Amino acid sequence: MTKFDQHELEQLRAASRELALAKGATLRLPNGPTRVVILGGGFAGVHTAKYLTSMLGHRKDVEVELLSEENYFVFQPLLPEVAAGGIAATHVVNPIRELVPGVRFRCCEIRSVDLQRKCVVVSQGEGLELVGVQYDHLVFCLGKVTSFERMPGVAEHALAMKDLSDAFRLRNHVVRCLELADIELIPERKRALLTFVVAGGGFSGVETIGELHELVERSLKYFPRIDKKEVRFQLIHSQTRLLPEMPEGLGMAARKILEKRGVEMVLGTQVRAASRENVYLTDDRVIPTRTFICTVGNAPNPIVKRTILEGGFTEAKLNGREIGVFETDGMLQCLGKPGYWAVGDCAGVPSPTGKGFCPPTAQFAVREAKACARNILATIDRKPMVTFAFKALGVLASLGQRSAVAQVLGIELTGFVAWFMWRTIYLFKLPGFVRRLRVALDWTLDLFFPRDITQMDGFRPRRLNVHHYEPGEAIVRKGQLGREFYIILKGSVEVLAGSTLVARLGTGEVFGERALLEDKPRAATVCALGEVDLLVMSRSDFRAMVTSFPVLNAYFMNLLRERHPDAMGPHGLA
Repeated sequence: MTKFDQHELEQLRAASRELALAKGATLRLPNGPTRVVILGGGFAGVHTAKYLTSMLGHRKDVEVELLSEENYFVFQPLLPEVAAGGIAATHVVNPIRELVPGVRFRCCEIRSVDLQRKCVVVSQGEGLELVGVQYDHLVFCLGKVTSFERMPGVAEHALAMKDLSDAFRLRNHVVRCLELADIELIPERKRALLTFVVAGGGFSGVETIGELHELVERSLKYFPRIDKKEVRFQLIHSQTRLLPEMPEGLGMAARKILEKRGVEMVLGTQVRAASRENVYLTDDRVIPTRTFICTVGNAPNPIVKRTILEGGFTEAKLNGREIGVFETDGMLQCLGKPGYWAVGDCAGVPSPTGKGFCPPTAQFAVREAKACARNILATIDRKPMVTFAFKALGVLASLGQRSAVAQVLGIELTGFVAWFMWRTIYLFKLPGFVRRLRVALDWTLDLFFPRDITQMDGFRPRRLNVHHYEPGEAIVRKGQLGREFYIILKGSVEVLAGSTLVARLGTGEVFGERALLEDKPRAATVCALGEVDLLVMSRSDFRAMVTSFPVLNAYFMNLLRERHPDAMGPHGLA
């Protein structure tokens, strides 16, 4: 059985509480259509939904619903080029509703799965209430998540390369570093600003540093006080060769191409920790830098882990080690669990070669999705299922500056020919004619014009916000999920339990702590008395603050005991 730490056990307890709160979970039409619910809007989820609706045609006895936290599908292979300014950010995304028009789409946060009542618990809208989405067949298409728990400081100081916002943020950060370096007079600070470090020698890391090198090199002509020799690029990789997913010869070729451009290889070591100005390695080396991109640290999806534990699913093992994904049979069905399916990164699908599992790549996810859709319909229609069988067509990795390495149908290619093939293949894989046209135009313009170095920090997070309310407005409502903590900056509020006045709070006082500390819905409604300004803190920041400072933990636990003496136990949060 999977071992869980204290934090994960707390997540399990919170998920159990959520199940009792979900609305509509027990409602069921006895003669309604068979419901197929798909979790995740990536390659696996979108293509499973797409193939299902295509195979269904005009049938009304099966209803397909796709749940995703974003309403768009990201074509991830092109993200490094977005980060490097070679492609506009909006040109690599498609609205999910546009890709699968016959599917019922729900933009929501997936919280947990109620296996007993066969419903998925989600928070939707503004995330203030839980809803139960019922299913007859459930397809897990949830990708991996990023986890830097074993590397102190990396989560706080490293840049990732997982989604559109990461690419956008990286590009703006690099341009900002060039702007600062151009006017920096202290050599040590300038050197750190011009040192760009990427951790991870797989596809994502190699492609990111290749595109990043091109962006910086093509931008230097606009920064007259930066000498090309002052710029450093370093690639950290735990193994001794790059691109372990590719043939060894192509990994060596990629290394030679990057080294020829001046990229320094830091091999056979790992990142131990990171701070605002340094990256610390396991071999005791320290790299001063203000730009650290970490493409390693993938971890199993917590929803998948909880479902495996709670539902008795078989967890896939690799070399005897549990890897946090569902083990499936050759038909993509979770072992011993009829009606439950897994595709893509969260699935341990037996490889058709008979050795290990299928790789978690887009080309396998798309083919698995098609086989899964076919088998779901076969199950519904009580027909024989088919075994998934697919042989990889090849692997490609772009290195920027019109160079790449590729293996296609057993043929190994490097340099310009591989780069041209990489672009051609991915252009035709990009969904939607309009997106292909736009990307093709971006690439054409990029051949003749310089990269855009405009800095726009549109994704900069705001930790604290000030909210204003007019007289009589409801700030929180009874029964809503606790998302925020409030400090009254100006004015006063009243706390109501139904029509009963519980308390009046004024400037300097706080509210909203109970729902955050106890993982419970709001117990009362809070309304503004006159004009009110509030300092609002997110749930994650509030909990981090309270758990980090015992004095604050004690203060809020005492506050809870004063306000809710019958609801509090003797224990604190920490």
